[in-house]
Amino acid sequence: MSFQKINLIWHKEIKSLFRDKKALLTVFLPILIYPIIMIFFIGFSTIVQSNLAENISIVAVGNTVKESFIKTLKEDEKIKIVNLSSEEYAEEINKENLHAAITMTLEDAVEIYTLHYNSTIEASERAANRIRESYRTYEEKVKEDILYSRNIDKKIRDIVSIEIIEISEAGDASARILSMLLGTLVPFILMVYSIIGTYTIASDLSAGEKERETLETIFSVPIKRLEIIIGKLFACVTVGMISGLVNIVSMFPLLYVLLNHISDLNISLSSGLFLFLFIMLLPVMMMASAFLIGLGLFAKTYQEAQTYASVLLMLFMFPCYITLIPDIEITNFTLFIPITNALLMMKEAFLGDYDLVNIGTTLLINLAISVVAMITMNRLFKSDWVIFRGEKG
Repeated sequence: MSFQKINLIWHKEIKSLFRDKKALLTVFLPILIYPIIMIFFIGFSTIVQSNLAENISIVAVGNTVKESFIKTLKEDEKIKIVNLSSEEYAEEINKENLHAAITMTLEDAVEIYTLHYNSTIEASERAANRIRESYRTYEEKVKEDILYSRNIDKKIRDIVSIEIIEISEAGDASARILSMLLGTLVPFILMVYSIIGTYTIASDLSAGEKERETLETIFSVPIKRLEIIIGKLFACVTVGMISGLVNIVSMFPLLYVLLNHISDLNISLSSGLFLFLFIMLLPVMMMASAFLIGLGLFAKTYQEAQTYASVLLMLFMFPCYITLIPDIEITNFTLFIPITNALLMMKEAFLGDYDLVNIGTTLLINLAISVVAMITMNRLFKSDWVIFRGEKG
């Protein structure tokens, strides 16, 4: 087997890719898309949050509510007080004409306030949160007034206190959720676009050659079919890895901005992480390339090969979507699901966790399936009936 001849086939296929504008657009489109998405997402989120913060909450108060509490509510400029009968509270809140309502009863000289709101309506939920803040302020003020009227010294009042210290490594809940979300979505996008990258060229390397009647020309030169197979496979894998690299480069600015603006994000970005992503990606690209090229050999035309490949592409997408299931983790079962296991390993790596045993098992499983796919592809290339049954004459 001559590596020089394999390299020759590889160069030929890569050059043909760069002459195909549609394939290039598919591979390099993320460079344009992700920055636009990032700018739109950040800008849109800022505008929406700003607008929501400025929205006025319309709150109805019952006749029994004390004037001192109403005064505390009015201190919040975003709360507008209206008078409304209790029979109309629920109906008006559901119509979104009213955001919340407050009633008060007295039991043993204790003021008992009831807050009416609809948690399924965002404006009503926001109004309820504003009222809770005002209530806490009012509650502290009432307690202070009662204790002061009874001449209770401040030192005695503060004899018991509590200090709350956050000790979790991941920071607050929202940062943990966002870390998990990014750790899931970034590998998912990377894997999906890499597989699509192999899909764009695989049909051309098989059925495309048959349709252009160039396979006979390739077979007429003194090159072994195994060398042709390996050259084509390397070309397809290269395109998949280039697609993955383009996605990483395109997503890096978004991740960089998020990490700088949210300090509690538990994501570890490093050159070692990017290298690990490519190591986990390589067996999957070999697997996808071999299966897609092999399937394309059964087609007579490029269009027919694309139809076959689209079905296989959906099968490759299925294990990718498994990782989007909430709370999915590495188990003895998921570890043996090809592609899914690689994505879960990538997710763990994004969160700074590297389990060498699981990583080794994942690589062995995906490499084993890749070898089976390459052996199948090799046998198909050796079959003249498969290769030339679509040729004219």
